[in-house]
Amino acid sequence: MCSLDLAGKLLSIIQDLKIDALILTAPDNAEYFTGVPTIADSIQILYADKKGAVKLYVPVLEFYRFRDSMKDRVEVYAVSKSIKPDDAMVVDKDWREIINDLLRDNEKVGVDKSFPSTLSHVMSALPGEKVVDASNRMWKERMVKTMEEVAAIKKAIEITSKGIHTLTSMVTEGVTEAELAGYFEERVRMEGVSLYAFDPIISFKPNNSYPHNVPTSRRLRRNDIILIDVGVKYRGRCSDITRIIKYGRLGEEEKKALELVEQALYVGIESIQPGVKAGELALKVVEFFEKNGVGKRFIHGLGHGIGVVVHEPPYLRMGSETVLEPGMVFTVEPGLYYPGRFGVRLEEDVMITKKGPRVLSRKVRLITDLAR
Repeated sequence: MCSLDLAGKLLSIIQDLKIDALILTAPDNAEYFTGVPTIADSIQILYADKKGAVKLYVPVLEFYRFRDSMKDRVEVYAVSKSIKPDDAMVVDKDWREIINDLLRDNEKVGVDKSFPSTLSHVMSALPGEKVVDASNRMWKERMVKTMEEVAAIKKAIEITSKGIHTLTSMVTEGVTEAELAGYFEERVRMEGVSLYAFDPIISFKPNNSYPHNVPTSRRLRRNDIILIDVGVKYRGRCSDITRIIKYGRLGEEEKKALELVEQALYVGIESIQPGVKAGELALKVVEFFEKNGVGKRFIHGLGHGIGVVVHEPPYLRMGSETVLEPGMVFTVEPGLYYPGRFGVRLEEDVMITKKGPRVLSRKVRLITDLAR
């Protein structure tokens, strides 16, 4: 778990927004500030005020895990109207009542309004005159990584790389997508990984013609393309890497598509500089594909930030006004897709520095040729 200056960061946001307190209900924001992993759709409220108080409200079944993990950095409360252990700080109210009480104690309160949460319906009903949407300020905080966060991301990339190498060594004719996914998962588990950044994507033709897919029982045949898109979570931070394995000979159209995707990857990375807008970066790659007659085959954004979750700002997509800053970490992942036939994508994890881009995932070969 990455440990952040919890009270300091929350107080900084409160001061910047000129508000009295913060009420955060998004699980990923709670995880970002507390460093404690959220499990499933965990319900919680993270509260902080300008006096420096920080409180966390969680269900009874989560109380002990958070209390023991936080080590007295936060006042943790168990929310329950029925189960009331003697050794827990129980609040005998429902979630709406707690939020209304916190709101009543302050003139202006910031909320993470645009973040998905199981309490979104409650937050959307709060009186507008007392509520300030702190979402953009939250993203500003999360987009620029600390040194500790970068170290965790690098370690996640290192572990992911080992999983890819193991998977590659197990490629043989007749192996299934699901089997290769299993080899990856076994390897990274051996490195101590407890969570994946997302479910592994291992796709052969034609399954790789769809950007997102799940490993199936489809068996590898000669002259196939293996698309590997995998990532893990280490100390609360994610990796996300996509590689291609050529298994045998590719057709001319397949070879051309792969060459263009590799070139587009470098076009994107070489265009990264502080002060460049994310939308401008995406436009350069779109224009490259259009110039080569395959613009309609690039059907998603160029990349996304990685951090507590695997898809977060900055989003490298057309029209984005987000200005790239040193300390941001994001993917660059051009791809071309021919529905029902084949698809190819390559993805690097990149950190932007004062001098430009630093590719963090270089140690994994982009394209592996297993000629058979």
